[in-house]
Amino acid sequence: MSDLVSRLRGIARGPGRTSGAGPSGAPGGPERPAPQQPAPREPTYEPERPSGQPVDPGRVADALGGEPLGEGRAAFVRVRRRYEPDRRHGEVRISACGCDRVDLIRLLDPSVDTCAAPLLFFDLETTGLSGGAGTLAFLVGCAWFEDGALQLEQYLLTSYAAERALLAHFAERVAACGMLVSYNGRTFDAPLLEMRWQFHRSRAPIGGTPHADMLHPARRLWRTRACDPDGGCSLATLERFLFGVERVNDVPGFEIPSRYFRFLRSGDPAPLEPILEHNRMDLVSLAAVTARGLALVDGGSAECRDGWERLALGRLLERHGDAARAMECFGDATNDPSRDVRVEALARIAARHRRARRHAEAADAWQQVFALAHEEQHGNPRTQLLARDAAEALAVHHEHRARNLAAARELARKALALERSRRGVESLQYRLQRLERKMGVQQKSGDDAAPLLD
Repeated sequence: MSDLVSRLRGIARGPGRTSGAGPSGAPGGPERPAPQQPAPREPTYEPERPSGQPVDPGRVADALGGEPLGEGRAAFVRVRRRYEPDRRHGEVRISACGCDRVDLIRLLDPSVDTCAAPLLFFDLETTGLSGGAGTLAFLVGCAWFEDGALQLEQYLLTSYAAERALLAHFAERVAACGMLVSYNGRTFDAPLLEMRWQFHRSRAPIGGTPHADMLHPARRLWRTRACDPDGGCSLATLERFLFGVERVNDVPGFEIPSRYFRFLRSGDPAPLEPILEHNRMDLVSLAAVTARGLALVDGGSAECRDGWERLALGRLLERHGDAARAMECFGDATNDPSRDVRVEALARIAARHRRARRHAEAADAWQQVFALAHEEQHGNPRTQLLARDAAEALAVHHEHRARNLAAARELARKALALERSRRGVESLQYRLQRLERKMGVQQKSGDDAAPLLD
């Protein structure tokens, strides 16, 4: 046991120190002085390649049509592209993707306090999809409008040692913009970049720059029509639905990290070109989606392409207190060919009338909802739920306002037949019991005008 304790103490003392041994190793001699520790370096790391040679940024830049920035192992590659106004992105031109009414971004993303031009669209490609301390942004793409054209810049990390220089260059670009725009960037991209800036003991400029995340308004506006199988609303699905963009030979997102690691091991930039093209497509689509969202909140119902878009825009405007334009969207949606759209629009109109205490108008709208929804006994669950809500709302109206207890009881029974939740069933059963008691009192008194009991 004593030998084990001595060995552990020796390990704890560290290299260069001995326990009771002099220069000759004799016990009891003077201890050797511990070697002076080197000064701490900036935190960085470099992957080992089988060849032992670092990646040549100049060769990578030539292959990708870019230019190296920086010197030695701290150099990264910048790739520039310019998309002219007449260039097409699916069914839209780049000139139609400009965002003139920047002030309206607040309607799309209420978390934005101030709106200022110019906008800087940015998107990352990373070494992992789950985040964490070991995840890096090996490709930072950004885009902005300049003289009607979309200017794109991509910063590629050819060596981990160049990360500080790459982040510093992107920080300069952020400092020159008025607002950042991303797609899920507030949840993933921005925190990742802030963590990397902190790792290099640098100030993170993103925290002080207004940042609009288009994922959430995109979900509110188009999720019912451009929904992924997993229930999400990816940018690739959205661009296909809104602009007819069909990506050819696009690299899947899950494959991107492995392609980058393959590049670091081999030094061959061939696996990177599809990643850069994927990133450029994301940036253009982000600009197009932002422009489309701004056009909707600016133009209102007249800008919408169909009833579903009018419904979504009406809900968004209603959230921001613009009741007049929201009602215009709902009113126009009642003329849509789709029964489901008409039912949803009428339900929104009824709810708005009820909140404004226009009870007769609300009852009329609820009656139309019930008539449309109840025609289709096996419609979609949302339509059946609205039929149930309409029946209960009409039961309340006939009980407390129209004073027609027989009609109220009949509607409560129809609502009960459509109810699926236990709490809802109990509530409707209680309402029916109360109506039965009230009707019993009326029959006993023989006076239809007798005061109703609550």
